[in-house]
Amino acid sequence: MNYLFYGKDNGRIQKEITKVIAQYGDDCDSVVYDLNTVKMGEVMGDLMTPPFFHAHKVIIVRHCDFLVSGSLDFDISQLESFLKEPILENTLILTHESEKCDSRKKIVKLIHQTCRVKSFQNLEERDKRSYAAEKCRELGISITQEALSRLTERLNRDTAMIDLQLEKLACYPLEINAEAMDALISREIEDNVFELSEAILKGKFKKAFHTYKDMISLSNDPVYLLAVIASQMRFYYQVKVCLMQGMSEERIASYLKAHPYRVKLTVQIVSNIEIDKIMKILDAVLTCDLDIKSGKREKYLAFEMFMIQCQEEIV
Repeated sequence: MNYLFYGKDNGRIQKEITKVIAQYGDDCDSVVYDLNTVKMGEVMGDLMTPPFFHAHKVIIVRHCDFLVSGSLDFDISQLESFLKEPILENTLILTHESEKCDSRKKIVKLIHQTCRVKSFQNLEERDKRSYAAEKCRELGISITQEALSRLTERLNRDTAMIDLQLEKLACYPLEINAEAMDALISREIEDNVFELSEAILKGKFKKAFHTYKDMISLSNDPVYLLAVIASQMRFYYQVKVCLMQGMSEERIASYLKAHPYRVKLTVQIVSNIEIDKIMKILDAVLTCDLDIKSGKREKYLAFEMFMIQCQEEIV
């Protein structure tokens, strides 16, 4: 049996590959090819050759762009021949990090006819908590509900990353409460930027300075912080405009091509914020960026002056 595994959840894809290899026992060789660095012709040469030193061979081919877009840059006939009349000692696993394959392509249709095809998409936001709770039970992690909530908010939707973080928590000998969670699991940079942007917009400048200092201590450059704050403020502006036009959260997510959960959080933030305030902060970001790049102000001083300006003139 040959396989196609595709989707955004690399963790579950890797687990499925491991399961396929394991079913052939110890007398199995596995080879990984990345089509970003090798040609498909090289892969086909190996695929059409029976294993020499093992009873079975599994050939894993990553980044199969030919499944989703563009024209083929190799002779497709060899792959078609293998799929129609496979070498039983060889197993082919094609993978791609896409939400779907182009079902109009002849090769994709053939793969669906001859291979086992599985889709592995990232967890939905609503499913993260139940997945994390189940994993905690499997690993014997004692965790409070508040800590579990914080953990769910902090993790992304990739199960491989969730598993990695929970394996770290499993080493903690005591029950994990909210304070232990904050100490054990670091926040993603995007979470910190979101928190910083929200604090600036809502005038919570004590919190803004605290978050800023935390990010600087982690070697985040003020110029980079300005860029991502500008991006976040532009998104605030876009969502606010859509709200003013009477759009629903679902319509906004579709129109802006943004994740519904990000839109939901943003709507909660900007619903009672005047659009002029967002524009003033964007203007202050631009001024700060120009001051730094022109050498008018040292970058750390400039960023702190930017936050003071927001506190004194904007809020």
